[in-house]
Amino acid sequence: MRARQLSLLPPGKREHGGNHSKGIRKTRRPIDLKSPVHLVIRSSRAKGPWSMLHPRHVEHIDRAAQKIARRHGVQLWRYSNVGNHLHLLVKTRTRTGFQNFLRELTGTVASIVTGAKKGNPVGKFWDSLAYTRIVTWGRQLANLEQYFIKNLFEAAGLLTRRAKAAGLRVIPLGGWAAPP
Repeated sequence: MRARQLSLLPPGKREHGGNHSKGIRKTRRPIDLKSPVHLVIRSSRAKGPWSMLHPRHVEHIDRAAQKIARRHGVQLWRYSNVGNHLHLLVKTRTRTGFQNFLRELTGTVASIVTGAKKGNPVGKFWDSLAYTRIVTWGRQLANLEQYFIKNLFEAAGLLTRRAKAAGLRVIPLGGWAAPP
């Protein structure tokens, strides 16, 4: 086994936003330009006609996410629309590009779903700050890939509460497997 050099510095923060940062003063969102970032944007108001999976909204949201990512130099590796939240796996080249992407995406999705326009606000749509987590390569990335597949099944209505309660998990080929 190879010896590893210990760092004198504490490990850096790897996540920001969501319920993780509630009640904490504003801090800088951690970004690693060499690693992908898992991004989750959640809204409890996205139900019924305001659901992001509503037939009126789903294509507009998908196209907007791709277009905004291209505009700000963000690579959209994975994308999953689950109805009340969006999961994205992105890689960015610059901090400002990522910040602009995040700002424009959240505003655009909220206006698509609610129909809000300038001068005609409908109130707060998102529950909290967008949650981001820097993903390391290897096992963490593989687990996240599995999580994206599970979310796609959930969004399609194929993964029910009963299946989750039984502990079944999704296999990438589309089958089911019992828990290990």
